[in-house]
Order: sequence, then C-alpha cells, then structure tokens
Amino acid sequence: MISKRALFFSVFICIISWIVFSCTSYVNHSFRQSYSNANEIIHSDLVKTPFLKMHFKNGDVSMLDTWKLNEKKDSIVGNGKLYDFNRQPKYKGDLVFAIDDIAIIETNDLTPLQSKDGARVAALTILTGADVLIAAVCLANPKACFGSCPTFYVDENSSFHYSNAEGFSSSTSPCFEEKDLDPLQYSTASSEFFLTMKNEALESHMVNELYIEAVPKNKDETVFVDQNNTYYTSSRKFNPTKAEVNNQSIKSDILHLDDHEYFSTTDSTDLFAQEEIIVEFDNLPDGDLGLALNYRQTQLTTFLFYSALSYMGNEVSDFVARMETSYLTRKVVENHLSKFGKIKLSYWDERRGKWNYLDELKEKGPIAKNLILSRIPNKTKENNKVKVKIEMTRGLWRLDYVGLHLIDKKASPTIIFPSAIEVIDGVEYPVDQILTDDKAYIVSFPGNEYKFKFDLPELEENKEHEIFLSSKGYYLEWMRKSWLEGKDTEKLNKLLFNDSDSWKEMAIEFKEMEHEMESTFWNSKYSRVQ
Repeated sequence: MISKRALFFSVFICIISWIVFSCTSYVNHSFRQSYSNANEIIHSDLVKTPFLKMHFKNGDVSMLDTWKLNEKKDSIVGNGKLYDFNRQPKYKGDLVFAIDDIAIIETNDLTPLQSKDGARVAALTILTGADVLIAAVCLANPKACFGSCPTFYVDENSSFHYSNAEGFSSSTSPCFEEKDLDPLQYSTASSEFFLTMKNEALESHMVNELYIEAVPKNKDETVFVDQNNTYYTSSRKFNPTKAEVNNQSIKSDILHLDDHEYFSTTDSTDLFAQEEIIVEFDNLPDGDLGLALNYRQTQLTTFLFYSALSYMGNEVSDFVARMETSYLTRKVVENHLSKFGKIKLSYWDERRGKWNYLDELKEKGPIAKNLILSRIPNKTKENNKVKVKIEMTRGLWRLDYVGLHLIDKKASPTIIFPSAIEVIDGVEYPVDQILTDDKAYIVSFPGNEYKFKFDLPELEENKEHEIFLSSKGYYLEWMRKSWLEGKDTEKLNKLLFNDSDSWKEMAIEFKEMEHEMESTFWNSKYSRVQ
C-alpha cells in the first residue's frame, strides 16, 4: 500500500514534470511559429515605411499602416490588418483597439509617442531601428552599448559612473515592473533636496512612483539599509585584516568607498564559473555588527541582454508579448536569469568547523554602486574575530568596499514625495503622476531630463538626513538595426534551455570583447549633442 507521503511525492513530481514539459513545449512552439513573412515585410525598410505592430493579450496581432488615438486617449484607431493567434488573417481595413487589451507594441515611428497624450501607448512600445542616434563606438561593438534604467544624480556630475542610483535595473518589460530602493550615499542638513533623473540610453523609461526616504542621523554616523529595507545607524567601522582570492590579497581594492574596485574576468568557456573571497576581521568589540558591501555589476549582463535581443531579431515584440501574456514563458526567462546567482555571504563557525549561510545580495545594475548591510549574528565572533566568505560568479561583479560596522540602533525613515518637477528636457507632467502606484507614468525618452524637488522635515541641531531613493517602474530597450541582422531564434532557444555548447560559444564571444566592454559602455552614453 502506498503511503500518503509517497503518494504526495509522486503527484508533486508529476505536476513539476507537467509544468516543465508545458513550458518547454510552449516556448519551442512559439519560437517556430511562422511570423517570418510578416516580420520581414515590416522590417524591410525601417526608415521609409512607418508601421505599428500590436500584440494583444488574447494572442492576436494587428499591423497598422496609419494610426492615431481617439479623443478619450483610451483606444487606437487605424487602418491595417488583424491576425489571429496562429497568424491567420481575420480582417483588413479600418480598426479600433482598446489600449487596455494590448500586451506590447512595436513601431519605427517615435514622433507620435513623444507627447503626454501618447504616453499610454509609449509605455507599451518597443522602438525598432534606432542606429541613426548611436555613437560610433557603439556601432563598432553594439553589444557593449551603454544601457540603463533611469539614472539619478544629486549634483551635476554626469561623467563616468557617478550616478547616485539607477532605478529598477532588472525591470526590462511591463511584467517585470518592480519597486527598487537605492542608497544615494548622500546626506544633507538642508530643508530642500533636489534629484535629477536622466535617460542616457536608447530606451523608453516608464516611472510609476518615486519618493525618497530620509533618515535622521548624527553627522558622525552612517546609515545603512539591509535586504529587508530595515535601516541601521553606525558610528564605528572596522577594516579587514585580510582579504584574499586564491591566496592573493585584494585588501587594497576593497578598503574604501571609492572607484578602486576588485573585479575578476570570466572563465574562458564557462560563464557560470564561481569564485570565493575570504575576508577576515580582528580585534572586534562586543555588540551587533553588520557586514557592508558596496558593489555593482560588470557589463556581462549587458552583453547577455543585448545578445538575447539580437537573437530575437524582428520577432522581439512577439517574444516580449509572450512573456507578458504567458506565465510559463516568463518563468523560463526568470529561471534562466537566476542561474548566474547572487552574491552569497557565509560566516565561519569555528566550533562546528563549517560555513554558515548569512545572506544573499541581489541588487543588479552596472552603473551606480549599491551599499547594502547584512547583519552579523553575535555568535559568529570567535575570540573577537569574524571570517566571512563571499561567493559570486566570476566576471559578474565589481566590489568597491567590504567592511564591518558596529550597529548602534535601528532607524526610522520619513517618506517624502516630490513637491515639484522641473522639466529640463522632455514633456511636462504634473507631480501627482508619480505619487501613487497606479497606471499613470512619467514616460522618458533618450535625452530627457527631469529635476525633482523634495521638502525635508526640520532637524535637531547637529543632525542631518541620509537620503535613499525608492523608484517603481520598468523600461523597454530600443532595437538597433544591427541587432536585427543577428537574428537566431534557434540559438536563443538553446540558451534558454541550457544547451552547454551554446553557452560555451557565448563565453568565448564575451571573452574576446571583455577587455573593452567597460570603456565602450561608458563612452556610448546617449546625449542630445551626438
């Protein structure tokens, strides 16, 4: 007789197998759909022939030659063709579609989108064929071009990677929209605070909600935040006595909050290869401690993301639409991205002679650095010493600072929404557009720039506010014409399902350009003067 536990286990395995099979079958089927003829016609002349390609939540697709918004701005009116899920013609002529029924849009005509009236359409639109705006260095190596979510600046210093924050770094389509909390690593005693938001890449940025969290502190204190968005103040720090990778010291690379970073290069044939950093601290006092890391990603994620878009080619909107409408397709992509892992932290348990899990850091993005604290349990200290292991994918992370801090107390932030928006470049929006998590967005295009004003509460004498930024939204990458030429959906399919030979080819390709990725990335920022 089968036990309840065994029966449950068997049913569980069947369910998991069904999900995996369904997911695999769905994606394989989707990639092999016969979209090519229509897509080839659309993309044959990206400059002279305007088009609007709409993917609907029910799987239908419409291709319009002419279009406009209706008076209520909630529907698209145009002339063209409507196809069903299997891309069989359903109707030709005048058509009207509710925007709420649309999953994603693709077009080569930016002009109708660059107005407040076109914001709802722009928020769903991938622009195709934008090489006329790209710098020469980017044309030479299109997979190393500068790419970002919104970048935020406290002052006017926009050179190199002095952005104070980048918002919602991994939100690459509407279905991945998320809220992101970033330390600006900036404190002020002023009653006003200004923050500039820029779009410095060939992307459309959709900002749903934006506010700062101001934490009062003494001027000799530092405020940290952990993965659970809990704040702590600290007035004492402790530098590592030893920091090594493969018995080679990296201590000088991680001692200070500066631009002197430790980073490794990728394995020549395995992009998932790991490395370990052992960091030791001595002469520690009693009390609660926190391990602080200041870090960002390398350009490996940029290369992989742009490679994937290139392999999608003129089916990019088809693929994004499937992510928007299919949970299974979305999970395949999410599972694939998670294979590169996070920064895993462990501490050495001297009594038991083993490493114990401490935390995992997941903040993404190659532009602004992330200063995150992980609390160290009191029991980790042995003879006033702490040993920590940092595990991460080789060539994926750049560590600027690793240090221990004595935690004084928890801190409480004050949430402050902007009181005004100054439009430096772009369409004017009312400030209430980003005060709530809703369907209203500020839509930002390349070169757009907005400055937000925040009114800070009064402070006691000798106090100041440490400022953190909360932003919620997503962005859509523009497709370059050079990417369309690299279409290879078969290879993309193999990568998604972990074909070892395909991943080895990716490792070799990245290795050939790895040495120049950083300089190419920063030298290809978008600006109006290009």
